[in-house]
Amino acid sequence: MAAFALPDALVGRSIIDLVEAQAARRPDAPALTARSVDGSEECLSYGALVARTHRLAAGLRLAGVAAGDHVGVMMNNEAGIEAAVTMLALHRLGVVVVPVNTRFAADEIVYVVNKARCAILIAMREFWPLLQSLAPRLAGVRLLVTVGGEPGSTPADWHRILDAAPTPDRPWPSVSPDAVSEILFTSGTTAHPKGAVMTHARSLASAYGFAEAMSLGENDVYQSFFPFFTTASLHCLLLPAWWAGAQAVLDPRFDLTDIIARMERERTTKYIGAPAFYIFLLETYDRARHDLSSLTLFDYGGASMAVEVIRRLAETFPHVELRQTYGMTESGPAGTVMKGEHGEARLASVGRPWPLTEVRVVDDDGVPVATGTAGEIAIRSPSVMREYYDEPVLTEKALRDGWLMTGDIGYLDADGFLFHVDRKKDMIIRGGHNIGSLEVEEALFRHPAVQEAAVIAVPHPKLGEDIHAFVVPRPGQAVDIAALQAFCRDKLADYKIPRRITFTETLPRGPMGKVLKSDLRRVAAEQPPGRTDQ
Repeated sequence: MAAFALPDALVGRSIIDLVEAQAARRPDAPALTARSVDGSEECLSYGALVARTHRLAAGLRLAGVAAGDHVGVMMNNEAGIEAAVTMLALHRLGVVVVPVNTRFAADEIVYVVNKARCAILIAMREFWPLLQSLAPRLAGVRLLVTVGGEPGSTPADWHRILDAAPTPDRPWPSVSPDAVSEILFTSGTTAHPKGAVMTHARSLASAYGFAEAMSLGENDVYQSFFPFFTTASLHCLLLPAWWAGAQAVLDPRFDLTDIIARMERERTTKYIGAPAFYIFLLETYDRARHDLSSLTLFDYGGASMAVEVIRRLAETFPHVELRQTYGMTESGPAGTVMKGEHGEARLASVGRPWPLTEVRVVDDDGVPVATGTAGEIAIRSPSVMREYYDEPVLTEKALRDGWLMTGDIGYLDADGFLFHVDRKKDMIIRGGHNIGSLEVEEALFRHPAVQEAAVIAVPHPKLGEDIHAFVVPRPGQAVDIAALQAFCRDKLADYKIPRRITFTETLPRGPMGKVLKSDLRRVAAEQPPGRTDQ
C-alpha cells in the first residue's frame, strides 16, 4: 500500500467515534431523515441518533449480542431509522455488520448468512415467516430479532429491546480501527455473492473521500433512494454525510413523485442516484409544479450515464452541477469523480481520482499501458476492501500488490481523466472485433423514441458472438428495428450495429437501479435464434 498522507481525523478512529464526535460538537444538528417501520417519517439530530444508538446497544448487549459477533441486518429503507440505529448500535458493541439484501431469494439468504457466519439476525417483521422456514438451514443463528409488527408477535422484538434497555452500567467495548466493520456482499449476478471485508479505518477513509468528492459541508441536505443494505447507501450517503456533519435523507423507495416531494420538503441540496433515476426524473419533473431551487448538485454512479441524458439534465436543471462518480463495492467505493467544472468536452469521462486514491490502467499481466490505450482499471486506496471473506483464491486474483483489479475496461487521457469503456464480461467480441456495449447503448439512446437501451453479447455460430440490444421505447412513441439500425449507421461502424433487437416495456434492475444484464442473457438464450423482436 502506498504511504498516503491520512488526515489526522482518520487516524485511530472507528465509525461510531465519528458519529459520537459529531453529536458532541453539534448535538441539535439534523443527522438523519428517514422512514420508520411504523410508516412515519422522522428526523433525528446527531444527539438523538447517538442517544438512541446507545439505548439499543445496551438492550442488544443484555440480549446476548457481544463484541466479535457477526450480525445479519435484513432491512430496507422502509425501516431506515431502525436500520441506521441498528448499524451504529452494533458498531458501538464492536460487532461485524452483515447487510442482507432484502430482495434475495431464499437460497441466497441462506448462502450469505451461513457464509458470513452470522450468529444473530435482525430483520423486518415481514421476513419472519420466511426466516422461520429457513431456520433449519441457518445452523449458526442463535437469535432472531424482528423489527415492526405487533409488539410481542415474535420472541425478540426490536422496539421492546430498545424500550427495555437498561442504563449502561459498564464501559462500551473499545473498537479498533483495524477491526472488521462490515462484510458487504456483491449482487452475485453470475455466481454466489462475494463478501467484501471492510474495516473501520477503511470505511472512514471511504467516508472522507466521498465527502470530498461531493464537496459536502455541514449545511448540506444529502438525499438518495439507495437501499440501506448496499455500499452505495452506507459508504456513499450515510457515512460521508456524517463525516461532513450534514443531514442524510433516505428515500423509502424508488418513487419519483414521493422523492421530488421530499426534495421540496427537506430543501435538499445534493442528490445521488443511478443513471436510471435521472432518466425517470426527466420524465416526471415539471418546472411549473415542482420547486427544486435548493438543489446544487446531482451525482450519478453505479453504471455509465448516457451523454444524451447528461445534456438533458443540464438543460432542465441549469442551476445544478452534474457530477459522475466511479467506484465499486470492493474499492470501498474509492474511485474517480467528474466535476461539472471540466465542461462538455469530457462528458464521457468518469473523471479523476478523488482523495487518497490512485488509478491506473494495466494489461493482462498487470503492467501499466500507454496513455489512451484500453486495459483493465486498477484502484489503490486505504478504503479498498481487505479481502473477500473466506475466499483466498478470489482475493489473490482481485488484489495484486495493494491494487484492486476492477474487472472494468477503460483508458486514461493525457490529463489523467479516466474513460470507462465497459465491464470485461460485457465486452462483445464479434468476428474478432472488440465492441463495447456502452458505445452501442449510447448510440441507441440518442434516438428520440428510445427511453432506455441495454446491449449484451449472444453466441453466434460463425462470428463467435453477436450483439443483442434490448430497447425500451418512450411512452406513446413508435420505432422499429429497421429504423433503429438506420439511425445507427452514421454513428457506429457497421459491425457494431445490433442485428438482434428486442423491444420491451422494462429492463430488469437490481436494488440500486443497475440493469441486470445476466437476466437479459437468460432472456436472449430462451429466444429462437432467428427472432429479433417481441
